[in-house]
Amino acid sequence: MATSRMVQARVPSEIQEAANAVIRASGLTVSDVIRVLMTRIAQDKSIPMTLFQPNTETLEAFAEVERGNLQRFDSVDELFADLHAED
Repeated sequence: MATSRMVQARVPSEIQEAANAVIRASGLTVSDVIRVLMTRIAQDKSIPMTLFQPNTETLEAFAEVERGNLQRFDSVDELFADLHAED
């Protein structure tokens, strides 16, 4: 069997407590979850995309693109002028 190494991470206490509750409820340990994640990343050679769920603001931006409600600019200068219009 391959040699194991210790992995350490700093996590805010409120996140750790909430995550630990879910992990314990599933019958796993934090080490189990980390081992499964690291194994998956090693096998797939990528981070599972399900870890990257867009937030509400991003989902709204996607919807705006789908509706075609995008403002267009003829130059970068016009774009930056619009971006800084409220400064």
